[in-house]
Amino acid sequence: MRRPKDILIIPRHKVILRFIELPSLDPLEIKGMMEFQIFKELPCQKEDIVSGFRNIGSYRKGFSYIMLAAAKRQYIKEIAALKKAKPGNIRLETELLYLYLLKKGIARQSKAILILYFCRDYLEIMILDDAKPVLSRGIGSAAEWPEEVKRSLASYKRHENSREIEGLAVMHDAVIDRGHVELAIKRFFPIPYDFYEYKNDLNGADMPLEIDLSPMEHSDNALKKSDLKQFFLTFFLLFIAMAVSVSFFIFKAQERNKILLEISEKTGSFREEADQLDVLLKKTMLLKCQRNEGERTVNIIKEYCELMPRDMILTGMDYDDRGVLSCSGTARYMSGVFDFVKVLEKSRYFKKVEVKRATKKETRDRKLTDFDIACFAR
Repeated sequence: MRRPKDILIIPRHKVILRFIELPSLDPLEIKGMMEFQIFKELPCQKEDIVSGFRNIGSYRKGFSYIMLAAAKRQYIKEIAALKKAKPGNIRLETELLYLYLLKKGIARQSKAILILYFCRDYLEIMILDDAKPVLSRGIGSAAEWPEEVKRSLASYKRHENSREIEGLAVMHDAVIDRGHVELAIKRFFPIPYDFYEYKNDLNGADMPLEIDLSPMEHSDNALKKSDLKQFFLTFFLLFIAMAVSVSFFIFKAQERNKILLEISEKTGSFREEADQLDVLLKKTMLLKCQRNEGERTVNIIKEYCELMPRDMILTGMDYDDRGVLSCSGTARYMSGVFDFVKVLEKSRYFKKVEVKRATKKETRDRKLTDFDIACFAR
């Protein structure tokens, strides 16, 4: 499976992972609570730990549901050192798996499902309830995986208000013996199941990741190198742009002077009219460009509104000069938001569509989902 060169993926069984609820919706408060929670879960010195977290959303009024990951700094540094080119980011595979399940629509609303994620040398077990992860375990060797799954299910059932598992989704790549796995499922877990063979998109760079387990010194070095590289690239492009601009203006000035000289030689009476015509021509070109851009913007917004399902409500929209259409709204279901994203991705106007936020909320008579979507115009 191909992975972006600047991202190193850490498997689940190499980190400590917790799903916790915090009594706050404020990002700054949550960050402060996380610093305390990390040392509660992993009693080590601060300089010996790397950590990260993802705010999955609010499933209870006034509370945030958090995916917290922590690992020993020395282990992360050793893994990073094995890679010839130092990665720009060190990510948690569990977060990628969760986003993949949402993207593919495998995570379903109001249903508890078991996820088995088979890799070449290890296995991850995840349970989703109401589209949120409530349990995750990593196994370094997948040889005795049925027994490990049984232990995980038993642990899940001990949780208060745990529901019956209604389905099973098996994630695997081409090297897994599907027939052998399917026989074990029928023998030990008599529940409906589906197989999903992944190729490149599980570790795709377009995933909106939030957990980064890069050590501070690694991030600082990468940032310095990136800044230095960016500085030289910017300087080089600026130099090229200035050279082209100077050459262009010299050429245009020479051409204009030649024309004006010819006109001046023929007749001096038309000099003032020629200057006015030149200014008028530039204004006309500018107005034409503005008109075309305005029509394109209207078509983009019109396309978005026509594709939006009837059960969605649009609460905000902004189109900036970078060609990004940012929209906020409310949908009946979270799955509807991701279905809408798939529809938008097929539009001829958008090259990429991202869900920036999808948060559940409760009203008096029903549950709704607030969302923010960013559409990048072609």
